[in-house]
Amino acid sequence: MAAITELQGELTQQFRQIIANDQLSQAYIFAGARGTGKEALAQWIAQRLFCTNLQDGMPCGECAECKRIASGNNPDVLTVRPDGLSIKTEAVRNLKEEMSKSSVEGHARVFIIEDADKMTVSAENSLLKFFEEPLPGMLIILTTTAKNQLLPTVLSRAQIINFPAPARKLVLAQLRAGGVSTHLAGLIAGITSDIPGGIALAADEEFTNRLGKILGLCSLLAKGDSLAFPYIQTDIVKQVTGRDEQRQVLQILGLVYSEALSRSYGREPLVLPDSDALTELSRQSSAQLANALAVVLEGTGLLNSNVAFQALLEQLVLRILKGSAA
Repeated sequence: MAAITELQGELTQQFRQIIANDQLSQAYIFAGARGTGKEALAQWIAQRLFCTNLQDGMPCGECAECKRIASGNNPDVLTVRPDGLSIKTEAVRNLKEEMSKSSVEGHARVFIIEDADKMTVSAENSLLKFFEEPLPGMLIILTTTAKNQLLPTVLSRAQIINFPAPARKLVLAQLRAGGVSTHLAGLIAGITSDIPGGIALAADEEFTNRLGKILGLCSLLAKGDSLAFPYIQTDIVKQVTGRDEQRQVLQILGLVYSEALSRSYGREPLVLPDSDALTELSRQSSAQLANALAVVLEGTGLLNSNVAFQALLEQLVLRILKGSAA
């Protein structure tokens, strides 16, 4: 996988300078989508603080301390991760006990809470005193894909670092290096920056089936076929079981229409390989495709507002069919 210095080069250099100038804050919130390198940068910072063989202000990654941190065996660098769907109360209790102690071996202690938005409200509240009165040398890093789900009191006591999505060409290259076919790599790079997750997705038979059904829907929409409406219940809804998969359906629809719109202007393929659905859609006018894309993007926003997926998709399809007939 891509090194953090490649994935988030600018942020890495910023923290290199911050640490060199002894300006490191005591609490950070790393916010961004999966695959943007939040956990990797947190580990990099810990290695930078403990490395015994710095190379131009960067951790070497090879000394005993760097390797201990990478393997999770440094008692002064502790990470808490969700157990299932949440961070358990016991894990937070144990973390609080550790936060009350001094460094075991050196001058610093680093505490990393991954997916911190999965803590309970009481767990977040119980950690507030450590944000307000951290021990000397203590560094707390929370990572999250949903920073707005953290308590305002927590957000106000930490410096928020927003992680941009890595360059698409980097994600695409890493997917190809991970064995993802050219046929799927472009599409997956268009819906996620999470390289391990994207590689797993490419090998997921359910994802392949879902993609086929979505392209089938696109073919019906390209023809203005009213069967697209019942197709949602008979074929699409059966392929999704949760919110992430529902969002994925709309993401792929958006990619298909965006690609078709680009091709309608005579541009080279950008994301998706050739398919019958794309060929048929590309014959529609740019105005029809732009309207359909706007409808899909609007639907994505509504899904985030907890609208029922089937009803949302049915309304979306009706609007696209109406626009195609205009």
